[in-house]
Amino acid sequence: MSHAFWDWSLECYDRPAVASACLRLQDQHGLNINICLWCCWLAEEGRTAGPAIAQAINALKSWNGEITAAIRDIRRKLKDQPRAGALYRSVLACELDAEQVEQDILFELAADLPASPWNKEETAARALDEYARTRSVQPDFTPLLKAVFSTVKKV
Repeated sequence: MSHAFWDWSLECYDRPAVASACLRLQDQHGLNINICLWCCWLAEEGRTAGPAIAQAINALKSWNGEITAAIRDIRRKLKDQPRAGALYRSVLACELDAEQVEQDILFELAADLPASPWNKEETAARALDEYARTRSVQPDFTPLLKAVFSTVKKV
């Protein structure tokens, strides 16, 4: 299902430095890229994810842990296999489909979230910090925030 969050995420992920910042947060700190993007998207919309971070984590826990992460592991194993090109691309498409299911869940959770009193970047930073606290990690979100909220976009 396509919706505003999914469409925004696809456009945002294509911006310079967004993908690398997201992957760093995922690989080095175990954070869910979709939750990070959700925090930023809601901030763009003038709303805050903060009150629903724990709910988002719980809502994605099973799907992400059992489905998305398993597909990602298979895709990573296939990446350097010399004869796996077509299979790799198929698994990559499956991973993207699994990510979209996660975003569908997050989009539904966003419906009743409150407006934020802060500017977009501050709103996202506060929500991301809340997310990091719940995961007991201390990542630097600056690269992601700069990449997402920069006014310079890829042409």
